[in-house]
Amino acid sequence: MAIQTSVLRTFSTVFTGEPRENMADAVPQSRKDEYLNDLANVHGLDESAVLSAATSQSYGKMATEALRGCGAQADHVDVIVLAYANTEFFVPEGAGSFLADAFPSATMVYAVTEQGKLAPFTALKLAQCHLQEQECEIAAVVAIEQRAVPLVHDPDARRPGADAAAAILLSRDICATGTEMPSVALRRVGGPTELGPLVRETLRNGTAERGGDPLIVIGERIPGVEAASSSSRVRRADAGRVCTGVWETLDRSLRGDDGGGGYSGPVLVMDYDPMLDQLGVASMIVP
Repeated sequence: MAIQTSVLRTFSTVFTGEPRENMADAVPQSRKDEYLNDLANVHGLDESAVLSAATSQSYGKMATEALRGCGAQADHVDVIVLAYANTEFFVPEGAGSFLADAFPSATMVYAVTEQGKLAPFTALKLAQCHLQEQECEIAAVVAIEQRAVPLVHDPDARRPGADAAAAILLSRDICATGTEMPSVALRRVGGPTELGPLVRETLRNGTAERGGDPLIVIGERIPGVEAASSSSRVRRADAGRVCTGVWETLDRSLRGDDGGGGYSGPVLVMDYDPMLDQLGVASMIVP
């Protein structure tokens, strides 16, 4: 018997309006300024005064809206993995508890953070590990980013361009014949000059394994020439997003919102994080 993991549905959304939650509430008031000053100094940021008064959306509510948008009902998901791009300036401790209450069927809800653009790739890898277990048939991954949360060491993407969330619902099917588990990899690049050759090699191997011409979704730093040589279906994420851009673009492509009509078949998603100097690659099957 083979295990085939499919993308059931995707959903992405941007949150508008003024956020209401104070980011520093998790820090005792007496230590708030000291805490933020220390972190700002470590990361070379002069934003402690701004951060102490910064507000953000509710991470739990953002994730819930994204999950419900992709069809994850209260009795319909076994594992939820959240992915944040943010640093330790603010870790939304209550989001997992919020989701555990909103989706009581989920036996496990947790998050990965501080991996920038690649946090959702790690979350996908973890979700796929859960789907290999007999008791897990449906898993969800939610990528979340907020304008109020700064990044470090990356001047081009220090703050996300929007409060946004993107969710992917994955199913586990057992069949007599089928493909192997979709692969997720985080590969060391060796600097921007090595990115093009690594992308070319990865796409060559990935498209060969999947019969050629898959849907390819790439981040803003992935060389478009390399992707175009591997498929006629290449979609590039808009600039200004950190960890939700490629997943929003995937959602639009699968829904046909980009004018190309709905899509089914193999998908390759790629993004590069210069802070980590790593290439994230995820291959999936869309029925």
